[in-house]
Amino acid sequence: MKKLIVILTTLLLTLNMAWAGSGEHVNVAVPSAAPAKLPLGYITSGKLTWAPISATAVTLAEAKNICASSTALGYKWRQPTKDELVALYAAYRNKSAALRAQGWTLYDVWSSTPGTVFGLQFILNLDGGIVNYGDENGVSHVSCVS
Repeated sequence: MKKLIVILTTLLLTLNMAWAGSGEHVNVAVPSAAPAKLPLGYITSGKLTWAPISATAVTLAEAKNICASSTALGYKWRQPTKDELVALYAAYRNKSAALRAQGWTLYDVWSSTPGTVFGLQFILNLDGGIVNYGDENGVSHVSCVS
């Protein structure tokens, strides 16, 4: 693990030095509410920040409420779409240990995408990347995105 950290740090340093010497700088606005480092359990993937996965399974209505009412980190949260969950799985497919190190349990997670059958909602299993249907009255885990 230490060797991987050293390699990644060296790569980032090299990229930063190359960028600094290129003269092609772009000003990127960072929200003032954005913490310098995310707390344990919060991750970024693509352009999204992901809140820690829930420890307990909840109904779809509870999942919607959890995300809509969350004010964690000063962000506005929502449920991820099925495609966003698939992208998260793809990004961490061979790095599930990194998610587990953040305290994530790789369960079925609710998406905001309705199924093609009334009363069913798409869910994704973060351990195997399997997209399935969940009964909206059943229970699955939730992670919110911002």
